[in-house]
Amino acid sequence: MLTIRQNILLVLTLLMVGCGWHLKGQVELPVGLRILHLETSLVSLDTQKLLKQALLSNGVTLAQDAPYTLKILQDHAQRRTLAVTSGARASEFELIQTLKFVLLDDTGAAQGVPMTVTTYRTQLYDNDAIIGEAQEEQTLRRRMKRDNASKLLQRLKAVVLTASESPHAP
Repeated sequence: MLTIRQNILLVLTLLMVGCGWHLKGQVELPVGLRILHLETSLVSLDTQKLLKQALLSNGVTLAQDAPYTLKILQDHAQRRTLAVTSGARASEFELIQTLKFVLLDDTGAAQGVPMTVTTYRTQLYDNDAIIGEAQEEQTLRRRMKRDNASKLLQRLKAVVLTASESPHAP
């Protein structure tokens, strides 16, 4: 009976691998971008931590002397009112979190244009529960920053490094 279970588990595993299934957030980056220097001095500590976490969990080694630098230019938060109550109080907001970054080679030259990723969320707002709403917004913002880190990885995955662009090419 145990071997039947093992066989079923093996078949299910092969089916998942064969169909391209992978864990959320896992991105196969180009070989040239598996060692990066991360420059995050212009963003909050929370954003720095989430970016480092995303890169490390995807097999990227962070090093000062890496052939490429991922420079984070801006992490910007916005909030727009979407709906108001009859008493002219906001009842719904759109939260916008934008991350702007550029990939630099070891000479400091930009590899392409600066890229931007943006995440949107809607937050219903209850004026009678201001403290709870502030905590909810913080939670949403953190999730949005994590989503932007995943989107950044997807953008890096699409970067094409040619032999002439690779600073350590033979």
